[in-house]
Amino acid sequence: MPETSLQNAVASALISDNPDDVIEGIKGAVIAELEKLDPSAEIKKTDYFNHSFAPDLVLSWGARQDREVYLRYNFRSTQAARDVDLLGGSNPVFFSLDSSHDDSEVADELEGEIERSPNALVTNAPSIDEFAEFDNLKLVRESVAAPLFDLFRRNVVRGGKGLIISQTAADLPRYRGSDNLGQDIDYIDRFESTVSRLFREDASLRLRRAASIVRMARTGDIEMLHADEDGGENLVRGKLETDEIRILLPYLLRRAQEEDESTFWEYIGSMVGLKEIQKISAELEEVDIGSLVRANLHYWRANRSAVSLNSEWFDEEEHPEPRWYIHAKMLTASAGPWTVHFTTDKRQASGRDDSPLARWEDLRPALSGSAVSSAELQGVVRRISVSTNDESSDVLRDVDSIFETMDDDFKLRRLSVRGTVAGASDVDVDFKHNTAEGNDAALVDLARSSFDILGYRYPISEGERVKIFGEQSERE
Repeated sequence: MPETSLQNAVASALISDNPDDVIEGIKGAVIAELEKLDPSAEIKKTDYFNHSFAPDLVLSWGARQDREVYLRYNFRSTQAARDVDLLGGSNPVFFSLDSSHDDSEVADELEGEIERSPNALVTNAPSIDEFAEFDNLKLVRESVAAPLFDLFRRNVVRGGKGLIISQTAADLPRYRGSDNLGQDIDYIDRFESTVSRLFREDASLRLRRAASIVRMARTGDIEMLHADEDGGENLVRGKLETDEIRILLPYLLRRAQEEDESTFWEYIGSMVGLKEIQKISAELEEVDIGSLVRANLHYWRANRSAVSLNSEWFDEEEHPEPRWYIHAKMLTASAGPWTVHFTTDKRQASGRDDSPLARWEDLRPALSGSAVSSAELQGVVRRISVSTNDESSDVLRDVDSIFETMDDDFKLRRLSVRGTVAGASDVDVDFKHNTAEGNDAALVDLARSSFDILGYRYPISEGERVKIFGEQSERE
């Protein structure tokens, strides 16, 4: 047992002769352990302790998600007071503090009450100790057990039900993973069976979805995705929560990186957006996330990109490989001499304000695959803006005519390019600031505007385009 365990902390608090110190010590110890177990929970103390019907703690997870926690000295007192029968309707947690009694024996006698209150959770300090000491388990980072047990323990208090004591899920934390596919699949099967039995329906669905994702990453078998599309096996979809992303995504990128299967990564991308990626940027700093990004270029949205020169490309004898990664809390792509930062927050990636404006004759070839809806030209004498409201036409020929017929040294200050993805906005390209932006623009449109239009002076190669845009790298 760890020296800093909840059981030891409770025992230390009980030594005090001051009742108030005992209560504060016990509540403080329980709160510290629950925070370790689930950092996303907001925990509030009440003015009560071991009260017959008032909770000791209230745990919250956002709007309309809360759970009351009743601290009890042992299961025997919970049974004697008929706590589960009388209070079980509110889906509470009954938490036994005293490990000196044989809770497993009393637990058998609580089965009837637990069956009558199927969403109540009855648990004890030893089991919480075992779940909370996740780092001490020394699970192999790439093992299927690491992400699944981490999610299991974080959901115990939030979504657990029935009786959860040390013996209940003892085999889950003890499996460290192996190179044996059969053993890993057996663990995943046991995990799914355990969470179906021990968690309320909403938590069980989330955990079984995580198990399905890990199973696909471990085996490379994505048939269930196709079966789901054909009306077969019903996969759980919807957005992943931040904690789920923080735990699952690094594992998937390590384990499934060689499986550059766009269908799998599109499925993951449907549950994770760029905003969520930015929230867990610390966990993904400098990790290659190209498989995920390339599969979702047409689905993800961003509001701004900023282009800068990649100093490594000029300084190194061997040019760095093109890649997608997280840098400075922003999605970043590097290819050729360019580094491009993408963000959903226009306050980020502000760009510079002294970039040279574009000469039309140099820029024109880079626009051959783009529909330009407006352009702003700055000359020595005149400044001209040209635009069209007809979505089926562009202004390229109008700009050509201006350059051919008007005697002025015009340069492009900015232009707007029509979005190529239904429902996404157009992209405004600003040559002075070396930025591209739109309100909910498709990531693919921002990337093309950045590399192809803002980066027209040094076009990236077709090989580099494949690493950024995928096999379908031709300009549309």
